[in-house]
Amino acid sequence: MKSKYFLQFLGLMKKTTYLLSIPAILLLVWGFTQFSGWGKNKQTIVPKLNFTFSLKDTSLIKPKDIHPKKAILLSGLMRSHYAKKNIDKDISMATFDAYLKSLDGGKSYFLEADIEKFKIYREKFAFLIEEGQVDVPFQIFNIYKQRFTERMDFVDKLLEKEPDFNADEYLETDREKLAWFKTQKDMEDEWRKRIKNEMLGLKLAGKKFDEIKTTLKKRYERSRKTIYQINSEDVFQYAMNAFTESFDPHTNYFSPVNAQNFNMNMKKSFEGIGARLRSQEDYTIINEVMPGGPAFKSKELKKDDKIIAIAQGEKGDFEDVVGWRIDDVIGLIRGTKGTVVRLKITPANSAAGAPPKIVRLVRDKIKIEDESATKKIINTKRDGKDYKIGVITIPSFYIDFNEYVKGNKDYKSTSGDVKKLIGELKSENIDGLVIDLRNNGGGSLKEAIDLTGLFIKTGPVVQIKDASGDIDVQPDKNPDVTYQGELAVMVNTFSASASEIFAGAIQDYKRGVIIGEQTFGKGTVQSPMGLAEYMRSEDQNQGQINLTISKFYRITGSSTQNRGVMPDVNFPAMFDRTEVGESSERSALPWDEIKPSRFTPTDDINSKNIDRLKKVLDAELKSDKDLKELVSEIEDAKKMRKRTKISLNFAKRKTETEEFEKKYKKKTQTDEEETAPNTTEKEKKDAYLEAGAKLLAELISLKK
Repeated sequence: MKSKYFLQFLGLMKKTTYLLSIPAILLLVWGFTQFSGWGKNKQTIVPKLNFTFSLKDTSLIKPKDIHPKKAILLSGLMRSHYAKKNIDKDISMATFDAYLKSLDGGKSYFLEADIEKFKIYREKFAFLIEEGQVDVPFQIFNIYKQRFTERMDFVDKLLEKEPDFNADEYLETDREKLAWFKTQKDMEDEWRKRIKNEMLGLKLAGKKFDEIKTTLKKRYERSRKTIYQINSEDVFQYAMNAFTESFDPHTNYFSPVNAQNFNMNMKKSFEGIGARLRSQEDYTIINEVMPGGPAFKSKELKKDDKIIAIAQGEKGDFEDVVGWRIDDVIGLIRGTKGTVVRLKITPANSAAGAPPKIVRLVRDKIKIEDESATKKIINTKRDGKDYKIGVITIPSFYIDFNEYVKGNKDYKSTSGDVKKLIGELKSENIDGLVIDLRNNGGGSLKEAIDLTGLFIKTGPVVQIKDASGDIDVQPDKNPDVTYQGELAVMVNTFSASASEIFAGAIQDYKRGVIIGEQTFGKGTVQSPMGLAEYMRSEDQNQGQINLTISKFYRITGSSTQNRGVMPDVNFPAMFDRTEVGESSERSALPWDEIKPSRFTPTDDINSKNIDRLKKVLDAELKSDKDLKELVSEIEDAKKMRKRTKISLNFAKRKTETEEFEKKYKKKTQTDEEETAPNTTEKEKKDAYLEAGAKLLAELISLKK
């Protein structure tokens, strides 16, 4: 490691609440300086795969000279991973499985015979990476590329003839849990049904066969073009991510181009809709909705929604983007501030075969540091008495880091903004306060601690354990309490990281009641590391790794990892824990405990209060019209997601589509016509937030 860089790194740590202790840094330095010697005495014998390629040699992708060195470096860095896992047979099998999933997660291209041939590498895959032998993942990718090309050739033939839409047959849309195709005939029959399903969807939208044929030809020609644009850096990233993510799902490798884009997105502003995207087979998927942006404000886009078409302006034609490179999709979505873009999406919670949904968004300037907390007041009644409940919605835990480092006391931050909003709400004589952390994916640790400090006098807030086992207790040292009244914190499945630290601390101090759903369970800390700093290379961008180095623990000693925070009062959840959340990830680090910190809880919340609130919620779920409708929608969505077989019969699908559209249209009209009657601004009803305000009002009444 360069000494200048190391000193700068230590200097930065003194100015910030960084999460890495000195022993852990020394461990990392040792790992970085030692990597070049690893693997020299090993050299596993690697047999060649016996495949005949119909692709031209110029189409086959080969590793660059730098890739073996980077693979050795990355395997060395993994020695400093928090989990201290050895590169062994289990890691190899997990890496192999993850790599195949990254290429063909829907089991649509490889045959069972292909997989059987690949399996000679399954128990050696990570060892090969450790030794810098990266030919195998490239061989497998080239076979995938050939299989993909063969499928596209077959699709071209299928598009020449209109299928029989009167036949009574079905398509299984969730192939991930099924076996690989045994024969070419089985695969071709499945692809016949897949193309028929796509044709059926367009036919139901009123398209004639010639239009359907043209649309799908363009779609699959784009898919063919896209796979030929994949380069050696892309393939190397697929393989290295399969390797790093076998240690835990948040340790990621970024290729040079993607590392540059990642860091630009973190630092600069752009004009768009405020959503981060990812590729999944032929689709572009919403990976994250950025707080404060048009997508966030619309409440119409969610994580894992699929974007299938994009239109410009109010009247522009939709352009099908299935099979496009993600960069091209982003190019269509971004645009000048104030202009309209319309997305045709398949919602993540919709049933297979459900018609797409159109979302209209007005582009705006997106800037990470501009995410701001907002306030409003909900007027509610309990036992005939009126209550004014203040609500502060926090989209993320943000901080203007540059101004903070400069020593500017007025730097923008979550805790600073919330403190001001509390002052404004207190001047309006609120009876209680709700902190809404739903869909807050986290952010600055410092801000989670400082925000907690607005509600407690002093004391520990979170414990951080690093890879060497050292534990750092992070306290609130400010004795000032901004708000002393009754408090509720609302969370859901997508409240993560810093949100869980704050919610967990409020719960542990019994300072407020936690309401909502079990949180995400992301209790790990990552440190970004540029590979060029540890390699002899003139090119200063060799990509980077975000390495998991620490783990969060509550002051009770319980980790937030994997389990998250359990609310005191649970609302019905849209998603099962097997579908989303940290626990749904195969390589997620486990929950565990350490020794508790010394702290003194308040007597604001007790089991008697919580039992009463649970009874009130049970009654509301049975009597409140909006809550009953929301719970019904949740149950319908769960049932729909479990339905993975869809009819390919025109009449049956037409009936199903009409029923779905009728129900959706009725709900949309209701949402647009109704506004939350007790709010100070016009907005769509938020049944859970209204219920949370009622529960807080009940808590206040219990204290009087």
